Amino acid sequence: MKLFFTLLIFFYSLGGYSQSQNEKLAYKYYSGKQYEKAVTLYADLHKSSPEKRFYGPLLKSYLFLERYKEAQKLVKVHIKKNPERIEFNIDLGNVYESEKKESKATQAYDNTIKLMIPNVNSILAVGNRFYQKGKYDYAIKAYKKGAKLLNGDYPFSFELAKVYEAKGDLTNMSKVLIGIVHYSDEYLESVKGAISTLFYNDIGRKKKSIFKDELLTQVQKHPSKTALTELLIWFFLQEKKFNSALIHSKALDKRNEEAGNRIAKLAKTCIQNKEYEIAVKAYNYLLKKDKGSYFYRVARTKLVEVLNIKITEDPQSTNEDILRLKQNYEDALDELGRNAYTIDLIAGYAQLLAFKLNQTEKAKQELESALKIARAQPQEIANCKLILGDIYVKENEVWEAALLYGQVNQDFKEDIIGHKAKLRTAKAYFYTGEFEWAKSQLDVLKASTTKLIANDALQLSVLISDNLGMDTSTAALKIYALADLYKFQNNDSLAIVACNNVLDSFPENITLLDDAYFMKAKIYTQNKKWDLALESYQKAVEYNDLLKDDALFEMGVIYQNILNSPDKAIKCFEEIVLEHQDSFYSVEARKNYRTLRGDFKNAE
Repeated sequence: MKLFFTLLIFFYSLGGYSQSQNEKLAYKYYSGKQYEKAVTLYADLHKSSPEKRFYGPLLKSYLFLERYKEAQKLVKVHIKKNPERIEFNIDLGNVYESEKKESKATQAYDNTIKLMIPNVNSILAVGNRFYQKGKYDYAIKAYKKGAKLLNGDYPFSFELAKVYEAKGDLTNMSKVLIGIVHYSDEYLESVKGAISTLFYNDIGRKKKSIFKDELLTQVQKHPSKTALTELLIWFFLQEKKFNSALIHSKALDKRNEEAGNRIAKLAKTCIQNKEYEIAVKAYNYLLKKDKGSYFYRVARTKLVEVLNIKITEDPQSTNEDILRLKQNYEDALDELGRNAYTIDLIAGYAQLLAFKLNQTEKAKQELESALKIARAQPQEIANCKLILGDIYVKENEVWEAALLYGQVNQDFKEDIIGHKAKLRTAKAYFYTGEFEWAKSQLDVLKASTTKLIANDALQLSVLISDNLGMDTSTAALKIYALADLYKFQNNDSLAIVACNNVLDSFPENITLLDDAYFMKAKIYTQNKKWDLALESYQKAVEYNDLLKDDALFEMGVIYQNILNSPDKAIKCFEEIVLEHQDSFYSVEARKNYRTLRGDFKNAE
């Protein structure tokens, strides 16, 4: 008896193994469009195990081979065995349609609609099967009838939108998507997700244009429907139309008598996208709030910070701009006071005093007072320490600076501000010629989650590695480090002299020469000497070393934004796009390249 059961299990397993092999072979034939071979195997597999996974490829094989009678028989068997699976009637209609029996196909499709029952899964199965077969009008009928059968408990709007999109009926697609928000505010985030998916491939931006027009109409008709306006604001933000987003955000803020959180968030988004003028508009709106309100204080502080960013990033900014900014800082601090709420403002003011106006003593006094402010946030205190450390570096007190940087790094080891402190510490040791120690810190930072810090750490680490072995005295690297220190201290003339010393005295040190030219170019750029800057950047490019993509990008920016030479700018960005895909600047270079090429002319 034991032997009998052992043999039984053996032959059963053997049969299962054989079926598995036949299934793999059938799929191989089917995917290779060898339907004659596939249909034989699938017919045997379906006979022994009439599972759904065999039904589909067997039916399609019959249709490809035009064996319609066998296809009909197969579908009718499944209809009889699974009367609750109404969608099989659509397969029968599809068989008739393949036979050119249009009236029978129509009858089968109509019959499917009549047989529908108030069951969500069944309705979805019917609608989806019509959609898969390209019978979009019937899919629409199915979903609409399904909504009625369920008494409006579920409108199948997402499914309808997908069908309308496939059909090319973009107006109804838009109406259905917007209708979901009318149905329930809870679906707002889901609608955003559906829009992102459906509009992914929007050549000519036709979908977005029709959707925007329909949404604007609905917002005007239903101004009290907050979710619709929020959807419109979100849509404008996706389109980078920040001014339009601000207009509707202000309308919503007024209508709902909000505190200003919505506007503050939008202003922050604008800053992240370098839309500073619109951020200024947003903060100016918030300044009309009650002076005792939280968002008034936020706006009063952030407005000055935005102006600071604008001036810092604008290569055409003047000394008059800097003096006006100084006055803005002082006015804001006089109004709001020096306290835990304004510590970031104090930090920005001190940095301006030290590095733009050379008033280091006053800057240090501001920061030292800020460090004593009660209830200040730890990260804000850390930021003040970093700026104070920078001022010490400016004054050649490198070890005092290293002490402050070390405190921040110790307190925030796993935080971005801690990584900033470690990078500053490494640079401080680099300035003083402690190259090995500096490199050990930089190698840790190469794994930083912040791309900018990781990139800076990598470049300086490679610079040190490439030059430590050039000679035992490391003379060239020490002079370059001194030039870098002078540049940081805004001693531009001394920095240029040191760079020229490297170039003239160590022409054999190929790995350092592009860095010297690049530093000179940055200094010339800062002083608006564009021709000299371009000449030095070009020299850096010609060495074809680590800084080539950096130099190309900076040249492109000058040609694009300063000298109005789009043809020269596009060549610089194109070279980065084609030859430096792993560059830190690759994303921005591609964006600039496409802008100059005219890819976004029809974006509005």
